[in-house]
Formats: sequence, structure tokens, C-alpha cells
Amino acid sequence: MKHPIVATALCVFVLAPGLCFAQTGGEPKPIKPGSVRITTRAPELDKWTAQKTANGLRRVFRCKPLACAEPQTVAFTFLKSPTGTPDPKALEKFAKIDLPKSIRAAGAAREVLSDGAEKIETLSSKTTTLKGYPSVINETLFSRGKSSAYIETAIIFAGPVMIRVQSSSPNRQLAQKSLDQFIEAMRIEEGPPPSKPRPPSKGTQSL
Repeated sequence: MKHPIVATALCVFVLAPGLCFAQTGGEPKPIKPGSVRITTRAPELDKWTAQKTANGLRRVFRCKPLACAEPQTVAFTFLKSPTGTPDPKALEKFAKIDLPKSIRAAGAAREVLSDGAEKIETLSSKTTTLKGYPSVINETLFSRGKSSAYIETAIIFAGPVMIRVQSSSPNRQLAQKSLDQFIEAMRIEEGPPPSKPRPPSKGTQSL
């Protein structure tokens, strides 16, 4: 009975895909100027199953039956970043005010639709640095009756790409540990800066 609540919790916070250059394996190709290559892998390959969308912009890892103490899911979503270098004050506001506010709004809507059976509560939300990039860490509790799931979310602003990593489980420590392990295993590589367009050549003028 715990699997559906984890899946439902994931659906609450999924964002629409954006643009990025992502890769899961195979022979690496040169990274185009202004692009980013994100390589995601399970920290323990024999414990996880992996799925991805056709365009590669969303990937979901699920712990195999009996491989984890509780159901556990880790999802990656790649979007176009609103800015290459977030302003620290703006990022702080996003972490402390805007993101919890949007979560509360989603929670209020679900509470009404479920006639009070479902609730969403932000436990913590703060700025940090992950993989060398400005980031936000959010912890949310999703509850339905006597069942609950913890959603540990990391949002990483890696140049032109915003990476959203969500770890969900009824076990709080497992959700936190899995988030840390998958972020540790993730590799982010930036291509060279985009070349500036050449100014138009000036034609010669005869006097």
C-alpha cells in the first residue's frame, strides 16, 4: 500500500521538461559550446531499475523489490535554467518563500480534492552548493491518512540547465541517503563557452 503514495507524491512536483544535452552512457561525444552533459547512474547498479523518456529529459530510478528497506524512487528532471548564475538573494527568496509557497498551494489544492485526506507540508527549504553549483534543498512530507512519504528535492542551477532531483520514500533517512548518493554519482560537464558572433565587416568607401 505504500507504493501508490510515493508515486503520487512524485507527480505533485514534476516540472515540464526544458532544453539540455543529457546522456546516460555509451561513447561520449564532444560537448557543444554553451551546452552541458549530465551523466546519471545508480550508485549500486544491482539495486535499481531505470527508465527515461524518449527525449532523455526525465529519468526515474526505482529500488528493486527487497533491495531497499522501504519503497524508494529517485527522479531526475532537466529544464532550461532561467539564468546561468542565480543572484544569491533571489535564490534565498526562492528557497525560503517562493518554493514553499508553491508547495503549499499544491497541497491546499490536493487537500480540497481529497476532502482533507491528503496533506503536503514543507519541513525545510534552504540554499546550498551541490557539485560546485548554486542549489536549493527542500524537504516535504506528503501524508494521506496514516500513510506518509518524504520527498527530498535538490534543484541545481548548472549553467544553462536546471537539474531537479527528487528522492521519495516512506523512510526519511532512506530518502535523504538516496538523494545524497545519486547526486554524488551524477557527473556534470560543461562545454566551451559559446562563440561570440563576428561583427559585420565594414565595406570600403571611395572618396
